[in-house]
Amino acid sequence: MLDKNALSQLQGLKDQIEADKEYAEGIVKATRHRFGFVVLDDNREIFLAPDEMQRVLPGDRVSIVIKPVASNDKKAKSQTAGELEKLLSTSVDCFVGEVVQKGKAFFIAPDVPELANFTRWLFIPPNARSGAKQGDLVQCQLQRHPFGDGKPAVKVLQNLGNMHTPGIENEYCALRAGIARYLPKTSVQSLDQALKTMPDTAAARTDFTALPLVSIDAASTTDIDDAICAESIEDGWKLSVAIADPSALIGHSSSMTKVIAERGTSHYFHGTAIPMLPDSVSKPAALAPAENRPAIVCQLTIAATGETSNASLALGTVCSKAKLSYQEVDGIIEGNTDHDMSAEIATLHACFQALRSWREQNELVIEHRTDYRWILDETKQIGSIEPVAKRTSQILVEECMVAANKAIASELRASDKPGPFVTHAGIRRDKSDEAKEFLNRFLPEMAETDFSTIEGFRALINALNAATDERPLRAMINRLMARASFSVKAAPHMGMAVPLYTNGTSPLRKALDYCVHLQLKAMLGDTSVTPAQATVFDAINQASAKNRQAVNTAQNWLTCNFLNKLAAGGENQFDASVVHINTSGFTVRLDKNGLEGVIDLRSHNDKFSFDKWEMSLKSKNARFVLGQQIRVEYQPTEKPRGTQAAFSILASSSVTASDSGATDDTQKT
Repeated sequence: MLDKNALSQLQGLKDQIEADKEYAEGIVKATRHRFGFVVLDDNREIFLAPDEMQRVLPGDRVSIVIKPVASNDKKAKSQTAGELEKLLSTSVDCFVGEVVQKGKAFFIAPDVPELANFTRWLFIPPNARSGAKQGDLVQCQLQRHPFGDGKPAVKVLQNLGNMHTPGIENEYCALRAGIARYLPKTSVQSLDQALKTMPDTAAARTDFTALPLVSIDAASTTDIDDAICAESIEDGWKLSVAIADPSALIGHSSSMTKVIAERGTSHYFHGTAIPMLPDSVSKPAALAPAENRPAIVCQLTIAATGETSNASLALGTVCSKAKLSYQEVDGIIEGNTDHDMSAEIATLHACFQALRSWREQNELVIEHRTDYRWILDETKQIGSIEPVAKRTSQILVEECMVAANKAIASELRASDKPGPFVTHAGIRRDKSDEAKEFLNRFLPEMAETDFSTIEGFRALINALNAATDERPLRAMINRLMARASFSVKAAPHMGMAVPLYTNGTSPLRKALDYCVHLQLKAMLGDTSVTPAQATVFDAINQASAKNRQAVNTAQNWLTCNFLNKLAAGGENQFDASVVHINTSGFTVRLDKNGLEGVIDLRSHNDKFSFDKWEMSLKSKNARFVLGQQIRVEYQPTEKPRGTQAAFSILASSSVTASDSGATDDTQKT
C-alpha cells in the first residue's frame, strides 16, 4: 500500500498533467481522407485522427484537448493532435442526399455544402426509411449524432423520388439550399388571424380609384405588386405608380418582419415558383382588377424631355382597371390589338419613351442581350429552347419602377429614414490602382478620369462601351467592379449613375421591398408600423444567397439533362463563345441555345498561365480570351445533380499563343 506522502505525490502529478493540458474550442473540418481538422477560434488547425473523426460531423463545434504527437521523422518538429472532449453544437439537422443500399442495410450519401468533403454514409434504420429505395433522393433529419459511439443515424422526412421523377430538380435543389415550400404553420396562422382582425383603414386613405391604373405582368401572375398609368398634362405627363400595401391587411410586428426577411424573396424556378407570402395574404393584397385595394401611391411629373420632378407619396385606395399580359400590351403598342385601355396604354408608352430617352442621355441603362426561353415538356424537362428579345412592355414597366424607386429613395433620405438603400460603389476601392493601370494600357484617353464620382464613372462606362478595341474592354474590367449591396446609409448607385436608389415596388415578392414599404408607411404617419431593424438585412442577404444557389443549381441540372439527351441523339458538338475566364479555365455560352458550361484546363496537357490584364489563359500552344469563338464537345454527366455542364475543346477560331489579337487561325487543342 502507498503511504500518504506517495498518494499526495501521485495526486500532485495528476494535477500537474491536467494543468499542462491545453483545452480549446473550434469547428470540425473534413478532408477527402478519413482524417480531419479542428479549426480553432485563433485560426490554428489541429489534426483529428480517423478514430476521432468517426465521432463528429463537419461543421460541429467541439472542445478538444491538444496533445503533442511525436513525428517519425527525426528532423521534423513534434506535431499536435486533438482529442475530443465535448460536442458543443452541430450544424447538421435536415439535409438531402441519395439513398445507398449495401447488403440489406440502407444509408444516405449526404449532399450538404457543410459536408462537401465528407464521404461517409449515414445509416438509416429500417423503421425510419419511409419506403425509400436505392437511388432515391430524400430529405433526412439527423436522429442520432455519432459523438457518443461513432454510429450516426438519420430519419427520412420526404422521399422526393428518383432522378427521373418529373420536377425533382427544382424541389431537391430548393431543399438542398434550405428553402421550404411553405412558411411554418405558426407563421401562416398568425398572418391569417391578422387578416380577420385588422380594422378597415380605407376612410383614412386618399381615394385614387378614379386613376386609369393597369397592371402589366406575365399572364399567370396573381401576386400583382404594382399598377401604373400616365395622364397627359401640359408639356408632359403625370405618372402614377401604385404599390400593394400588405401591412394594411395583416398589420405589422417585428416577428412578422423576421419571418419575411428569412424568406427573403419569391423563388422562381423553371416551371414552378415558391412564393414569399402565402396566398391567403398575397391574393387579398394584390392589385387585382376591378377591386378596391390599399396601396402606396407614388406620383411623378414627367417633362416632355423625360426629366422627373414633383414627386409625392401617399397612402391611398386604388382600383386597377385591367390586368394585361406583356404580349397584350405589345400588341396594343404595335397597333395589332384593339383594347378598351388602348388610349391609356398609348399615353403610358409615350411617357415611357421620354423617361427612357432621358435616362440614356443622363444615367446608365443596362444593355439587354438576347435571352432564351426554355419550353418544358410533360416531364418538366427542357423540350426545346428558343431565343427571345425583351419585350417593349417589359422595359416599359421596368422604366416606371425605376422612376418610382428613385423617388422613394429621395423621399426616404429627405425624411432622414434609414432606407434601406441599394448602393453600388462602381470600381472597388482596393482595385482603383489596377483600374488606372488598365486604362493606361487600353484606354489612355480615360486614364485621368475620376471614376469615384457618378459623372466620371458614367463617362468611363460609356467610353468602354464605345471603344473600338478588338478586346471586349467592358467585360474585361468587370473583375474590378464592386457588387451592389444595400445599406441604411444613403450612397450612390454607380452602376445606374444615380445619387440614390432603392427597391420598394415589390413588397409581395421581395423582403427588401417589404422593409422599404414599412419605412414609407412610418414616414407617411402610420403609427401602427414599426420600421425593420437593421439586423434583418443579414437575414435577407442570406436568403437571397440561398435563392441564387437553388435556382442556379436547378438550372445547371436541367441543362445537363438536356445536353445528355442531345448527346444520346448524336448531337454533342457546338459553337460557343468564352464569356468568363479565370485561373483554372473558362465558361462558354453555346451560340445555338444560350446554355452555359465550363472548360477546366487544370488537367490539360498544356500548362496555362493567367493574364489578368488581357483576361486570357496562355500556354505554349494556345491562348484563350474573353469573347473568343470556340468549338466544344459536351462531356455527358451520369448524375448531374446541379453541377455545371462540362465541355472539352475541339477547335478555336481565335488567337494563337504568340498573338495579341484575333486571327482566323483554327487550332486543335
